[in-house]
Amino acid sequence: MADVRLEHVVKRFGSVEAVKDLSLRIPDGTFTVLVGPSGCGKTTTLRLIAGLETVTSGRIFIGDQDVTHLEPKDRNVAMVFQNYALYPHLSVWENIAFGLLARKVPKPEIERRVQRAAAMLGIQHLLDRKPRQLSGGQQQRVAIGRAIVREPNVFLFDEPLSNLDAKLRVEMRTELLKLHRDLGTTAIYVTHDQEEAMTMGDRIVVMAQGEIQQQGTPREVYFHPRNRFVAEFIGSPTMNMIPGTLAQGVFRAPELSLPLAADVAREEGQAVVLGVRPEDVQLPQVLPPERRTPSIAATVEVVELLGSRAIVALRVGERELKAVIEERHLEQIREGESIEVAFDRTRLHLFDALSGARLP
Repeated sequence: MADVRLEHVVKRFGSVEAVKDLSLRIPDGTFTVLVGPSGCGKTTTLRLIAGLETVTSGRIFIGDQDVTHLEPKDRNVAMVFQNYALYPHLSVWENIAFGLLARKVPKPEIERRVQRAAAMLGIQHLLDRKPRQLSGGQQQRVAIGRAIVREPNVFLFDEPLSNLDAKLRVEMRTELLKLHRDLGTTAIYVTHDQEEAMTMGDRIVVMAQGEIQQQGTPREVYFHPRNRFVAEFIGSPTMNMIPGTLAQGVFRAPELSLPLAADVAREEGQAVVLGVRPEDVQLPQVLPPERRTPSIAATVEVVELLGSRAIVALRVGERELKAVIEERHLEQIREGESIEVAFDRTRLHLFDALSGARLP
């Protein structure tokens, strides 16, 4: 096992700077998720760690070794791709063992590693089959098995579950986390799915335009987003954003006026954006009195039932807000009718309107 460090790493493709002065430390044994929209630089960063791309400038360390200019085969990392990359003419056993056979590892050792990986992944009964005889989930397990037998210092996962259906994706998340717990090997996982990032990562690194926007535990990133981008990207439905001004501890917008802490404002009349997560928009009686803001009149536009809860689209003045309401409270909510809602004042977020930075 080993930690991974990137020091001021830059990657350019012609005039395009895909990764911009990126410095990051991934602790030994952690499951770290790089998450962000398409084109944010997360896959390029993973490929730089693997050695599949060369850095323009900066250095990469795995453990104490500077691997910046080493070939991929010399970095002792194993990568699992989105498209599985299995050899169709080889059996499952041969696919898993392929890298070991190429390195001329003794056959008894190859057999031991293949059987151990197959047992961990529950695919012992598939070892004689060809990839075309396997489901998508089984093919992904084979690809993961091929990585396991290498016994690398670092596992690299490039959106490995995106080709699976929703049910199988959830199952494979659990399997990957169990596998990580059993192996204890440092893992770096790339995804654009923020729900996947939240449920899987010990740590999350949120990226945009080749730069790190925030890194931390899922709770830190969710409850204390560093800027507006992170606040809107992490969470589903996305955070409600209400532009307004802040003066004398009161947030004012055309559709509402809310008293906040008197020491929040840095400038009188400062332009800010108030962020409220949908689960923090509630019927007033659901929130304890000391936590709720004054009630706000709203019109119910759409109710999307999700079983134990519903996403409710509300119209407040000219603005639409989303609320997440538990099913037991829905009898009070009808499309087209007016209701009163309140915000959880302990979970409001303020951002500077120009920079997007979080205000303390």
